[in-house]
Parts: sequence; structure tokens; C-alpha cells
Amino acid sequence: MGEFPSDREPVAWGSWEDAEALRRWSFKQRTPEQRLRWLQSALELAYRSGALKPRQPSGDARATSDR
Repeated sequence: MGEFPSDREPVAWGSWEDAEALRRWSFKQRTPEQRLRWLQSALELAYRSGALKPRQPSGDARATSDR
């Protein structure tokens, strides 16, 4: 897969490799805050849709830490 200079947007059509290069380029254009907001919204959607279940502690945490 070819890398593209970050100052130029890659081709938005063509092969799967072109689409993947565009996805990677687009991700690099985002700030860390924008990336975090995207991740938070993706997790919220996954929980609401039932794709992810909230984590539940298994048993008493003190009982397992004594072992």
C-alpha cells in the first residue's frame, strides 16, 4: 500500500488500496480530541445497540485480591 504525502488528499475512488489510503490520510488529519470524540460516540452506539455489554465485576473484588 502506498503512502501519500499528508498535504495532499489521496484519490477517493479506485481500488481497495485507494480507499484504505484515504481512510488513513483522513484519520491523520484529525486532532486527538476529535479522535477521542469519535471513539466515545462509537462506544455509545455499540452499547445502545447491544453490540457491547457493560462490564460487570465478577464477585467480590476483595475476595479475589487476597489470592
